[in-house]
Amino acid sequence: MSMKTILFAGALALAAGTAAANAAPHGGGMMMSGHHMDAMHDHGHRPPMRVEHRPPMPHGHYRWHDGAWGWRNGTWAWTPGIWIRF
Repeated sequence: MSMKTILFAGALALAAGTAAANAAPHGGGMMMSGHHMDAMHDHGHRPPMRVEHRPPMPHGHYRWHDGAWGWRNGTWAWTPGIWIRF
């Protein structure tokens, strides 16, 4: 698999995560059976950013896109950062 294919697949995954985060339900704290859900299942409280160690930049013109939390399947999921060619 070529580096270009891998980067394209990563960019698609990042876009899908962003779209899922934007489509998530909004509102205050969630309740389930009368109890507050933990932070990983509460859309109103995004987990803290993760520290990422960037792999070496590929040859050519690339820009680093930081990882981000996205709301997927009722929980927060981390999408790691990726080098994107421009």
